[in-house]
Amino acid sequence: MKTLLPPLLENPKPLDLFPRLTRHACVAVILKGNTLENLQLGFIQRAFNPEDRWSGHIAFPGGKKEESDTTDLEAALRETREEIGVELKAEELIGRLDDIQARKGGTMLDFYIRPFVFHLDREITVTPDPAEVADFFWVPVRELINPTRQTVYEVPRENGSLKLPAVSLGRELPLWGLTYMMVLNLLERLHGVIK
Repeated sequence: MKTLLPPLLENPKPLDLFPRLTRHACVAVILKGNTLENLQLGFIQRAFNPEDRWSGHIAFPGGKKEESDTTDLEAALRETREEIGVELKAEELIGRLDDIQARKGGTMLDFYIRPFVFHLDREITVTPDPAEVADFFWVPVRELINPTRQTVYEVPRENGSLKLPAVSLGRELPLWGLTYMMVLNLLERLHGVIK
């Protein structure tokens, strides 16, 4: 599988928002599985915190790049270690997805997320930091494209609600928003291999 995934993730070259935006976060998109049939994607469910507007949401491990991080990759590795206790290896990196600009209530923000994609061919022990992560779980990539899992998530707004595409993963909140958009970018790059 490793011989199939890297070209898909490098071609076309990922969108780079650094020239326009400087503030950003880095996340780890973690794949595992030794065949295309059993390829799985790892997600976190954010900790439940009434003061966090993203409380309980499905995401990828990661966070803002800090001054101590010399590279974006280092930020993704550090945040993954802090949030789920997993030491990803540089040689497990197989590419990057497009940078994605953050938004709030439909307004684009001066901030973007840079997703790094890793492929594991080893078992890992996940130890979530309960202050940040409620759960870590794997989802078969095929389930992400299963038509029966496609749904709509209603985001509350001052004047009602906004209906957005989402994927039901059997949890209270579906996969939606920026993480959903990153997954779409991953699936687009896997198109032709995952059917």
